[in-house]
Amino acid sequence: MSFFFTLHPSPFTLNPQATISYVDEIYMRRALELAGKGRYGTSPNPMVGCVIVLDGRIIGEGFHSRAGEAHAEIEALRKCCESPAGATVYVTLEPCSHEGRTGPCADALIAAGVARVVAAVGDPDSRVDGAGFRKLAEAGISVETGLLSREAETMNEVFLYTARHRRPFVILKAAVTLDGKLATVDRDSRWITGETARERSLGLREEVDAILVGGGTVKADDPLLTRRLGLNRSITPWTRVVVDADGDLSPAARLLSDGGRTLLFTTHPQNYVQSEALEVIGASATAGRIDLDWVFRQLYDRGIRSLLVEGGSLLHSDLIERRLWQKMIVFIAPMVIGGGSAPALFGGQAIVRLTDAYRFRFDRAEMVGDDVMIVGYPSIDN
Repeated sequence: MSFFFTLHPSPFTLNPQATISYVDEIYMRRALELAGKGRYGTSPNPMVGCVIVLDGRIIGEGFHSRAGEAHAEIEALRKCCESPAGATVYVTLEPCSHEGRTGPCADALIAAGVARVVAAVGDPDSRVDGAGFRKLAEAGISVETGLLSREAETMNEVFLYTARHRRPFVILKAAVTLDGKLATVDRDSRWITGETARERSLGLREEVDAILVGGGTVKADDPLLTRRLGLNRSITPWTRVVVDADGDLSPAARLLSDGGRTLLFTTHPQNYVQSEALEVIGASATAGRIDLDWVFRQLYDRGIRSLLVEGGSLLHSDLIERRLWQKMIVFIAPMVIGGGSAPALFGGQAIVRLTDAYRFRFDRAEMVGDDVMIVGYPSIDN
């Protein structure tokens, strides 16, 4: 089974009588800028920004900072310097219409007497999914959607994907040489990339709920897989996940014994001692591989909405062959090391014909110190 992140239309379309202006775009870009301030705190909620405008002046703005705290619309209403009655509200996601950790934003906007709501995208959460827009429209508020929708979808790609598919958003991350190697033939991989790229890589951990490695990586490197930058403020606890198809990890491995939260999926659960920090989950393997799709469903049920996969080669190859990833971030170092037996980003079954290749699309590339970072997404046609 494979799932891809794709852009979806909002359940509402632009009001045919409405005219979206350049000024509207300016305010929506400000709302997106505000939303980005919640990057490290909102999981499992989306990042949302809101700007309230009256007579061409911003009278209030806010963003969602952390799950359980005020939503962007509520924060913006609280900060209004004058009454928002008759104002236009620019918000990056459909206002919620249900009672969750906080009250419904749609009701608050109606009570405030706003005249118009411009939203970038709809909320596919089954508790919302157009209900917020309908509630606003039924109260006589003009509702328009679609402005800067692509930017808003990209910003909230994790939330939107998980709401639609009920799976974690999987980011495949690797540091490789120019010839695609993860390490030398002797498994030496410290350090392929430079300090700047490693710092950027650590930043990725701050944006996700969990990190996943295979048992081979644990045996070879004995990693800690910790967050070190102190940026994340979300209510979702940092979780390390290990997929162990052999059942022969050392009980002294740091991931299993350092007291940090770890989920261990293994074919031999009897070989490990479960603790408050270590949850051992029995799994079956076929041809030496644990079913990652099943693992992802288990992770979703445990509250994990985003997952950074850091290796090794067998794990990356399995994800690519089964098309179980949604985003790829690869740091490429300016070196070649060769070696037919050196582990590579993809070490799966060789492709004979190019028409059968596992394809993806480049989204962007940038220099990170002396290395190049490439971001890609699966090809819709593959």
